Amino acid sequence: MSRFLQRFTGTCFYLLAGSFFVGYLLLRNSIAGLWPAWWMQVADLPLALFGVLYGGISFYRTIHKGERASWGKIITIAIPLIIIFAALFALNFWVVLGLPTKTS
Repeated sequence: MSRFLQRFTGTCFYLLAGSFFVGYLLLRNSIAGLWPAWWMQVADLPLALFGVLYGGISFYRTIHKGERASWGKIITIAIPLIIIFAALFALNFWVVLGLPTKTS
């Protein structure tokens, strides 16, 4: 199961990252109007989510050699990754969440 999840999240990550690359090229060359900018604003959290999942699953598969799942290893890997994604989520929605901003 972890092999399927690793391949699925890796494929999704690389497809989204490729779309960001194309979107940046289109935006930089003023092609397709504001759609590339919109895409890069909308799809940044899914890209981060798939990156975190792909990295976590790859790391787990690297350190775990066995048939049964090791919940201790899964939790130890998952907690820092959840914190990283929560920080990215908070940074992405800083104003919407009502967090303080610098006013000068």
